[in-house]
Amino acid sequence: SVHLSLDYLPLEPMLELVDDPAKTACKQLLNENRALFEAAPGSRHNHQAWVGGYLDHVVDGMNYARHLYALDTAIGRPMPFSLSDALLIFFLHDLEKPWRILARADGTLGNASGFENKAAFKAFRERKLADMGLVLTPAQHNALTYVEGEGDAYSSSARVMNELAAFCH
Repeated sequence: SVHLSLDYLPLEPMLELVDDPAKTACKQLLNENRALFEAAPGSRHNHQAWVGGYLDHVVDGMNYARHLYALDTAIGRPMPFSLSDALLIFFLHDLEKPWRILARADGTLGNASGFENKAAFKAFRERKLADMGLVLTPAQHNALTYVEGEGDAYSSSARVMNELAAFCH
């Protein structure tokens, strides 16, 4: 029988589970943008579309990832990536949202200028990673690219999304 602890961790202790240098870069990003992150909605109109929804989504997802990883490893499932990798990707996967989603005067939420499509979202995340001085491994980069699915890159004859991306997806 396997016993799992189902505690819920806030963001700061969760980031402590990420390996350096990513941990230090993520903590600095959070500290420099805390007010923005705490106010940002997590979506324009779907899940977490409320003030603070962005951080709610990130913290919830990191907790889900931590528990699923613990369950998978406890039952003996081989994991070709670390918990640190999964937490890092989940922390970064919607990084553009605090800058992208803006409240309009009428109370609705919309995209800021320059965030017209998923390619623009990805380009922003890549710039933020460069600004942070954070270089992802090829496996982490694949996961961040495909965490929301393969989209137009989908192939029925070749694997696109790696195990880390699939886990975080």
